[in-house]
Amino acid sequence: MKELSLGIAAAAVIAGALWAVLPEAASGPRPAGGVPRIVNSDTDSPSGMEAALVTTLTVDANGCVRGGGGVTLVWPRGYTVRGDAQSFQVLDGGNQVVAQSGVQLTIGGGGADNLRDTWTDRDCAGGQLWMVGHASH
Repeated sequence: MKELSLGIAAAAVIAGALWAVLPEAASGPRPAGGVPRIVNSDTDSPSGMEAALVTTLTVDANGCVRGGGGVTLVWPRGYTVRGDAQSFQVLDGGNQVVAQSGVQLTIGGGGADNLRDTWTDRDCAGGQLWMVGHASH
């Protein structure tokens, strides 16, 4: 019985130590109901690249908007999101809806090799990077 009590106490100490040192962002998904996040580049203009990505927008467990297959979409500076993880819209700098969840889109643009330090929400990046150009339904 004494050994069981020691084992439980040791497990509690380890769990408490891990909880105390893990940063909030690394401790799991964001709370439900928050506004999804997007990665923004440091330029106001859409990408001039002309490749096409056909995708449907989703929100991952960390609250980040992604293209299907785990593509990180890098939107121009000034683009924002309104809504929640179940239903959201991406708006351009003039507050016009350019994309929405649950609708297949063709997004012009092209791939990028690396994240830049000046981009926002860099912790949302993972997998292939796609510089967003113009989106159409």
